[in-house]
Amino acid sequence: MADADKLIALYTQAGERLIQLIRSLELGSYTQRRKERLLKQIDEILSELTDGSAQSVSELLAEAYKAGSREASSSMMTQGMVENQVNTVLEPIIHQQAVQAIMDDTFIRILEATDNMSQDAKRRVEEVVRTAMERMLTEGISRREATKEAVAKMTEQGITGIIAKNGARIPADKYMNGVVQYNLRKAHVTGAENTIVQNGLDLVYVNSVGITCEYCAKYQGRVYSVSGNDSRFPKLEIRPPYHAHCVHSISAWIEEYQSPDEVERMLVASNRPFIDNRTEANIRRYNEIQRDKARKNETRKQWMRYKALLPNDTPDLRTFASMKARGGQAYKDLQELFRKANVINKETLLPKNVEAIKTYGRNVIMVKDQFTLNGPVWKRPGLAESHLAKRIKRKHVPPDWTMQEYDGKITQLITDPSSQVYRYRQEGFEQDYYVFGDGDKWIAILGQDGMMETAFPLDKPSDYRNYLTIDKGNTYMGTVKEVEEGAD
Repeated sequence: MADADKLIALYTQAGERLIQLIRSLELGSYTQRRKERLLKQIDEILSELTDGSAQSVSELLAEAYKAGSREASSSMMTQGMVENQVNTVLEPIIHQQAVQAIMDDTFIRILEATDNMSQDAKRRVEEVVRTAMERMLTEGISRREATKEAVAKMTEQGITGIIAKNGARIPADKYMNGVVQYNLRKAHVTGAENTIVQNGLDLVYVNSVGITCEYCAKYQGRVYSVSGNDSRFPKLEIRPPYHAHCVHSISAWIEEYQSPDEVERMLVASNRPFIDNRTEANIRRYNEIQRDKARKNETRKQWMRYKALLPNDTPDLRTFASMKARGGQAYKDLQELFRKANVINKETLLPKNVEAIKTYGRNVIMVKDQFTLNGPVWKRPGLAESHLAKRIKRKHVPPDWTMQEYDGKITQLITDPSSQVYRYRQEGFEQDYYVFGDGDKWIAILGQDGMMETAFPLDKPSDYRNYLTIDKGNTYMGTVKEVEEGAD
């Protein structure tokens, strides 16, 4: 069975991939062809998301419905019905129609979310280009600076899944988490109700969970008549779930198996006013639980970021949450390691990424050996000379530098055992690229095919650090020496 957390993770991951696409605008120039490629990549990501989530949610809803049916049957037998008198067979037409109706509603929400995600991501691409161009023309700042600032502004929040009535933009993963949880509970309740009715029963009980919200407090702990024919009890007109993360459900309430005192008590409880009857203590406790849930959700998102960047050093979610709660030295060390992984500098080298080296190390060695054998081989004739001319024009190198000196610098970067190695990959790339950096300014980039892409210095060490972050598609592997020693 598909797992609900994994389903929500699809939206978190898709949102992050879209943010990375937007951040990729910092690299290269603006062209219509490039923009069209980005927009196409957005459509591909969301098409994949829609297909994957639709399949997963179908499995989840079907299983939730069956679970509700099983629990209803169990509650009947627990109260006193003989097992062979309980009809547990899911009649095809009734149950299939019920599940399909919930699936249809969920699919509409999925399509709504992906449509909003598409519009939001494409709007941000357009806005980055427009804002950066305006600032270049009106304020005279560089393209790089204007784009960097525009991208930063456009990636402050997660990709939108829904726009609330008050205009608030709800992130896609948060919105779909609510949609999925609500419809799973709805499928569970519907499965229970249909099984109860199928067995000729009319009275159902909505469970009481004690610590709950203002809305649920009005409806919990009551017996209802499904048909409304038993006037002693309120009709079941408003069913659980009462909101996105509601935990209420229904079960059969068989009067003949209840004591007279229990019947009288339930008549009173069921006909009380439909108002919030929680105590002040319960209200305070509910608010505390909500704050704790918010903290746990933030911890889960933080863990996902750490795990993506530091797969060898980040423990499982439970251990990570415990480390964070204690705030001890182990958590502080991991925080510092994460900071260093995002801001690489020469004085504080990253630890080698064992998993990345095992996966991509042989590829690095292959392109390095090919380079050592043939020297720099550029993608097309004249490209090397063009790059050198650009370096001289931008005063990156002395004006009298020759191709021999430029090739020498590239050779030094790629063959020096202390050079830093990154795998560079963006959505839509046809191959991997490997970055060799001196840890200060200079980098050289080789394609998996062994062809030279570029080699240049950044203006200052901070630019070097910001250029080689995971957000821009770079995964640190280790030094050349570490890669060669650790590759399988």
